[in-house]
Amino acid sequence: MGLFYNYENSGVGIAKNGPKKKPFFKFWEQFISKFWKIIYVNILFFIFSGLILAMIGFTLAGQTGNSYFLLLAVPVIVGFGPATAASMQVMRKFTLEKPTFVFDEFKTAYKSNFLRALPVGIFDVVFFSLFVYGATFYVGMLENSGNTGNYVLVIISTAIASYVFMANFYVYLEIVSLTLPLGKIIRNALLLTIMGIKVNIINFLVSLAFIAAIFLLFPFSTIVLPILPFGWLMFLYAFNCYPVIQKYIVNPYYEAKGEKNPELPDEDNGGEEPIFVDRGGSEPEIKKKRQARGFGRIIK
Repeated sequence: MGLFYNYENSGVGIAKNGPKKKPFFKFWEQFISKFWKIIYVNILFFIFSGLILAMIGFTLAGQTGNSYFLLLAVPVIVGFGPATAASMQVMRKFTLEKPTFVFDEFKTAYKSNFLRALPVGIFDVVFFSLFVYGATFYVGMLENSGNTGNYVLVIISTAIASYVFMANFYVYLEIVSLTLPLGKIIRNALLLTIMGIKVNIINFLVSLAFIAAIFLLFPFSTIVLPILPFGWLMFLYAFNCYPVIQKYIVNPYYEAKGEKNPELPDEDNGGEEPIFVDRGGSEPEIKKKRQARGFGRIIK
């Protein structure tokens, strides 16, 4: 870049209180700026959650026909919750545009939130495993019998699983950002699922597309799974859902105390005269003046 940029020129700068970018463009701007770090988080999540062992176990079981290899998936029951909480903590910091040392932040969040995230992770693994098994079972019965009652069971179980899935967008974010007991965190998440329904639908539809792509592109999708998709989805959840948590839980808490949420950007100094003034966007553009060329005669 230095070969083509003229450092003797200067633009007008970036205005501190300039117009805010639309969420869509802000999301992609943050995602691109954190792209390699999100890949790093995805790898950490895949390792610490035990999903890497589960993927190896399912692959070996499929190739050899030996179901004992499926036991490699057991660590997921313990690791999934804490690893998800740790990943969401890093993603939350990304969306807040806070300086973050990824591995240190992940490791600290994994340890400090282990006990609260563990039961949530166990519930998620067991609940969604049972849902997949049950949905497969009932769909098979529909094909064989065509009983209307089976249709009702499929619809009800799918609706419950969808609601629980969307509530998970908030549970792990609350675990890493609030000091509330786990019972109140879950209650808040169930309510926020309704309050933030717009962004929840976006997250849900994108997640469905992601799951569909995994199955449609299988087994090639297994190559990409440890690298990016989970990190990208968790970044999306944090970007869309943490502002909902701020709006309904964090901001009201500080307002009740007569304080300002420290996570919000500083827009004023409480009426005090600032020591330094950000002049970005108001300074005149500086361009180097072209040197006048002299005249002369041609030597013959």
